[in-house]
Amino acid sequence: MTVDATVRPDGSPLLVEDLTVRYPGRREPSIAAVGVTVAAGERVGVAGRTGAGKSTLALAAAGFIPRVVKAKVGGRVIVEGQDAATAAAGALLGKVGIVFATPANQLSASKLTVREELAFGLENLGVPRDEMDARIDETLARLSIGHLADREPFELSGGEQQRVAIASIVAMGTTVLVLDEPTAQLDPAGTVSVADLLDDLARAGSAILCAEHDPSVLGRMDRCVVLDQGRTIAFDVPGGALAKAQAAGGSPAPTLVRLAHAAGLRPSLAFDEASIAAALETPARVATPTPPKAAAGQTLPPPSSGWTPSHERAPVRVEFENLIHRYPSGIEAVRGVSLIIEPGEAVAILGQNGSGKTTLVKHLDGLLRPASGHVLLDGRPTDERSIAELAAVVGFVFQNPDEQLFERSVEREVSFGPRNLKVPPADIAARVTDSLEAVGLTGQRMTNPYDLDLTQRKLVALAGILAMDPAVLVLDEPTTGQDPDGVLRVGAVVEAMRASGRSVIAITHDMEFAAVRFGRIVVMRDGMVVADGPPEAVFAPANHDLLASTGLTPPPAARIAARMGLDIVALDADRLLAAIGR
Repeated sequence: MTVDATVRPDGSPLLVEDLTVRYPGRREPSIAAVGVTVAAGERVGVAGRTGAGKSTLALAAAGFIPRVVKAKVGGRVIVEGQDAATAAAGALLGKVGIVFATPANQLSASKLTVREELAFGLENLGVPRDEMDARIDETLARLSIGHLADREPFELSGGEQQRVAIASIVAMGTTVLVLDEPTAQLDPAGTVSVADLLDDLARAGSAILCAEHDPSVLGRMDRCVVLDQGRTIAFDVPGGALAKAQAAGGSPAPTLVRLAHAAGLRPSLAFDEASIAAALETPARVATPTPPKAAAGQTLPPPSSGWTPSHERAPVRVEFENLIHRYPSGIEAVRGVSLIIEPGEAVAILGQNGSGKTTLVKHLDGLLRPASGHVLLDGRPTDERSIAELAAVVGFVFQNPDEQLFERSVEREVSFGPRNLKVPPADIAARVTDSLEAVGLTGQRMTNPYDLDLTQRKLVALAGILAMDPAVLVLDEPTTGQDPDGVLRVGAVVEAMRASGRSVIAITHDMEFAAVRFGRIVVMRDGMVVADGPPEAVFAPANHDLLASTGLTPPPAARIAARMGLDIVALDADRLLAAIGR
C-alpha cells in the first residue's frame, strides 16, 4: 500500500522525502520510502507496531541518522532548510531537538540538580544567564515539576526523570521537536501535561513529530502517519489513520477508536469521549468492527500461548507489615504500607510518578531494606535473606531493561538466571525455548539484545526472569512502549502465572491493562495506600475523584460508561459494547 504523506510546501521546518534507512548487517531496511512533512505549528504523530520503524524515523528526522547512528540512507531529511545528513557540525544546533524513550539516554549524569540539568543545553547554546533562568522556570512550571528543581536527577522515579528529560529539550526552544515515546513512563496526569505542552508549543509555531503508542497523545495530533514493516500504510487525522491501519492489518485500533467506529462517528471525532458517549446512546448505525485480516504481503503474529511453568513449586505468601522506607536524602518514599498478597493473586499497583510504587516492590528482592516494618515471604523477613536467595523466589523485571541486560546474545541472556540457579543444562534449554516463545522472540536467539529496540529488550528481560521460574513475579511498567501484540503477550504471561498458583505484582500506568488482567488494584499516593480492591470497585464512578487526586484516570471504556450514566464499570471496549447490545 503506497501513501503519499508529503503534502506540505518545502518551506516547512521539517521535510522527510522518500527516506529509506538500512542498518549495518541488516538485509531489509528499517524504513523504506517514507515521506512526512511537518509545518510550523503542526503536530504529526507516528504510530505502528513494535519494530515498524517509528524510532528510526525519529532518529533520522532529528539528524541522528547517519550522523550519530550509522546506517545506509536514501532520500533526505531537511531541517530548517538544512540537509540533516550533510549540514556542517553544529548547523542543526538549536534548530531541532529529540526526546528519547529512555531518560537514561537523555540526562547528562553530570549535574547535581534538575535545574542544572536544564541549564546544561542552554549553556551550550550560549543563552544569557537571565534568559536561561527565565526559560528554566517557565519549563519547570509547564511540566509541573517545579518541586523537583533542587533534586538530583537520578534519585527521581523513572517517570519523574522522563519529565526532566523532556524539559531539558523543550527549554532549548528548538523550532523542530522530535519525540520518541515521550509519555511511555508517565502517569496519566503526566501524559496529559505533556500533551498540553505539545499543544502550547505548536500554537507558538513549533513543528512537532511525535512517535507514540498512547492514543490519548496521538488523538491530539493534527495528523498521524502509521508505519508497518517500515512503510507508510496510513496517513490521516488520528482516528482515521488508526482505523485505516487496523483495516490494512496493522496494529489493532485503540479502545476509543473502536468505540467511535461502533458508534458510527467520523474518524476526526474518534477521541472525543463526549461525542462517543452521546453516539453510543443512539440506535446502532454500523456493525461492531471485527478483528482485522492480514493485508497482502503481511502476516499477523499468532496469539501468545502464554507460559508454562517448568516445575511445581510451593506457593509463597507476600506480606508488607507497616513498611517504611526512607532514602539517605531524608525523603520518606513509603510510609506505613501493610498489604498481604496471597499465592495466585495478580495485583496491579497504581499511582502517579513518585508515589512510592517502585520503592515498595524493590523490598521484595532485597534491593532495598526497610527503615522500619517488615516484608515477609512465607513468614520470613526478606532482610534475613541474601539477594541471591531472594532471586530464587522473586523475579523482578525492571522498568528500564538496560539496567538488567548484559550478555552478548538473547539466548545467553535468558539462560543466565537458570545457570546461576544450577538448573541442569537440558532443563535450561527447555526453559529458554519456552520463555522466548512466550514473549515472541524465538527468532532472535542469537541476536545481541542491544541490537533490538527498547520494547523488545523489555521482553528479553521478561523472558530471562520467566526462565528462572519464580514463585513471585514483579513487573515494573511491563507494557511501556509495547504495541497491542506485546501487551497481549505480557497479559498472557500474567494469566499463566496466576493459573499456576504463582503471584504477579505489577506497577503500571496502563489503566486498561491493569483493569483487564489483574484481579486486584492497589492505589498509592505519597507513599501510602489509598485504595485497594477489585477493578470494578476501584474504577467505579464513586472513586473517580480519588483517582484524579493520585494523577490517575479510569480505563477509557469506564470513562465512556460513566458519561453514559450506566450502572456498570466497563473495563474494556468489548464489555461496554456487549452491555449496550452493540
